[in-house]
Amino acid sequence: MPKSFEEKLLASSYLHRPLEVPTDKALETRLKQKEVLTSKVLMDADTPSEFHHRGVGKLEHTADNQLRLSSPVTMPHWPEGAPDDGDYCNFGSVYAVQTIDRQDWTTFNRVRLEVFPEFEGLSNAYITIQFKNDGLLKVPDIYDREGVHGVNLISDEWNDVIIEIADLPRDAITELSISYYLQGPEKLSKDNIALRVRSIHLETIETPENTKGWLPNKNVLSYAHNGYGGETAKTAFADEAFIEMPFELLDAKTKSPVFAGVASRLETELGVFAVLDFSSFKEVGSYYLQIGDIETRAFPIGDMDVKWTASIWKSLNFIFCERCGYPIPGKHATCHADIVAEHDGKILSFNGGWHDAGDVSQQLIQTAEVTMALYEAAATQKNNPLLYGRLIEEGEWGADFLLKTRFGDGYRATSAGMSRWTDGLIGGMDDAEARVHNQAYENFYCAGIEAYIHARITTNDALKRTLKQIAVEDFDFALAEMTKHGIHQKPIFWEHTYQTSESLYYATAAFSAAMLYQITQDNKYESHLTTFLDNMLACQEQDGITGDNGTTYAGFFYRNKERKIIQHFNHQAREHLYLLALEQAMIALPNHESYAKWYQAVELYGNYIKQIMPFVAPYPLIPAGFYHKDEYLDDASFELQHLLVDERAREEYQLQYKEGIPINQDIALRKFPIWFSFRGNNAILLSAGKACSIAGTILNDEKLLKIAEGQLEWIIGKNPFGQSMMYGEGDNYAQQYSVLNGEMVGEIPVGVQTFRNEDQPYWPQFNNATYKEVWVGNAGKWLAIVADLLK
Repeated sequence: MPKSFEEKLLASSYLHRPLEVPTDKALETRLKQKEVLTSKVLMDADTPSEFHHRGVGKLEHTADNQLRLSSPVTMPHWPEGAPDDGDYCNFGSVYAVQTIDRQDWTTFNRVRLEVFPEFEGLSNAYITIQFKNDGLLKVPDIYDREGVHGVNLISDEWNDVIIEIADLPRDAITELSISYYLQGPEKLSKDNIALRVRSIHLETIETPENTKGWLPNKNVLSYAHNGYGGETAKTAFADEAFIEMPFELLDAKTKSPVFAGVASRLETELGVFAVLDFSSFKEVGSYYLQIGDIETRAFPIGDMDVKWTASIWKSLNFIFCERCGYPIPGKHATCHADIVAEHDGKILSFNGGWHDAGDVSQQLIQTAEVTMALYEAAATQKNNPLLYGRLIEEGEWGADFLLKTRFGDGYRATSAGMSRWTDGLIGGMDDAEARVHNQAYENFYCAGIEAYIHARITTNDALKRTLKQIAVEDFDFALAEMTKHGIHQKPIFWEHTYQTSESLYYATAAFSAAMLYQITQDNKYESHLTTFLDNMLACQEQDGITGDNGTTYAGFFYRNKERKIIQHFNHQAREHLYLLALEQAMIALPNHESYAKWYQAVELYGNYIKQIMPFVAPYPLIPAGFYHKDEYLDDASFELQHLLVDERAREEYQLQYKEGIPINQDIALRKFPIWFSFRGNNAILLSAGKACSIAGTILNDEKLLKIAEGQLEWIIGKNPFGQSMMYGEGDNYAQQYSVLNGEMVGEIPVGVQTFRNEDQPYWPQFNNATYKEVWVGNAGKWLAIVADLLK
């Protein structure tokens, strides 16, 4: 019998080992069940291939027509063209490449391969399959995102790999390649690795997955996989072919119908939908929906605990699996001891905290934010001692990294670019050097987080005392640097705080001052708090802009006090800090003369969010917001907001702006951000969702709290693709870009992107950075929203 979730938790010793990775509900499992209509052999035992070798290692053609790529697990030098210090580098790639004479593959909509990785001892057997097209639309695109698919495999067995390519431009295919990265040595790995390929087929199926646009996938329902509240609206969406078709809600245990309805027609600006509405059914329990040939998995109807507690465990599992410098059973041994930071004659080892993403790099601020979220979530679980204790335990691991990376004079180790495993021996060529800064913004943010955690610790007096001490010190360090450099002191390009605006700086500093006042009651922090908050609110649109239809919109923020460039987030996202600063100020100073002004600022923001939600109906996601048509002309902000772009980005900005919904002659609303190389929406939605949950809590506004929960529902299946984007939670979850660790229960990727310059969701099976890359910061934001919903 299948194990219950409680049995899986027990088998993991309550997340002291990773949760078992389930594949029964995975997209890849479902793809293998589809009927193949036609097939064309590119290579098999009877059809020799024409692949040639590229990169490091070597390629052999075996006697039985197999391909065998092989190489050492590491190299004594960086690949050609890599930075001298190996920043964000692996050790090269081994390629098998077939040149193709502009073949038209449009009659085929998927590719199938059989591959056998000999990657013993590596935590993940990962390969890349790439396509090049020279037709009407070129592949890859200018950012090398399109046409690249990464696959996580099971080592030492044959893997059946299916890639649906229905939306891949393929009218003139010129190249197909199969490769793997040299990811570096692990303590359990062998010196050499290899990959065998024995067949490649082009296939045609009748109903490929929908990967673009707002209309629901024809194969699945768009519904909230984690369930519905008993007293709230309960809807699911289907393709318009299901309009007026009867549907049933069935009891998961008895299989008997408990509610029957007919799918109604709904037309919005996004298209025509069939809506399954079962809002009138309120009985707590476990159920599933059935309409036509579609049957959902079981989901609960119940309270917030029933819906979201399992996702806390799973998010926590993902965070645990991303520990750096710690042996994760079944994943990797102790890692990255040779990532070092130097300052003033001192050297520290920068391993600890949690890896930032699928590339196992490290960012102090990400770890700090996740640590705060763990303590925030723990505060809601005091009646659940096992989960409470495990959240605190993981939080203490993160807090240790906050302590470890301080040099004690304002300088701290902040980040390191690692896309590899290292040998752990300090002094080797594979070492990475962490970046070191005395940077006001990061010290403000860390001081606020340290104070926040201090206020919530109840069982570790030494840690509590130390966090208070360093919060006071870090705030003073930040003030000193701000006095020297002003607020425009910037970290180097790769820091995750690089895109910080003036208004967000004020928000962060105000949050920090509010927390320091709360834990010290020192009046000097009150003065800093009110000053920073006044500056932040000077960046908020409070008078309102008027749309062509006469509607006035206020409450959103600009990047600075000039109020010309609207604050956007397109990758990293910290929109919630504006509301967090207001919330903590109101807690710190409930009798302050400006309290009513702060409350009004929260109201304005909440009203703005409620005004723009209808633009994406019937989906629950928060739109990206307003853009000014001339923002691309402001060099200073444009270069900060958009990374790794060239002049084409300014042309594309104008094209993407035109895809938005006109509000007036100067302003358009985009459902998805204007973005270029870095794409993916989950961090943006979760940050905005956290802003809504804070605002909803302050205002006691159920609608804002429901909008916050809607961001979780979008990620967990109430999207056009019917996919859960949290692996192992809900249904129909797909492989993600987790190159070195492989799939981990609870992982959440950067998120849904758009195709080129469009403004509609695009979620191909293609598994690539940045949109499919797993991101530990998203797990922290998830926990922070759930904490508010459970309060």
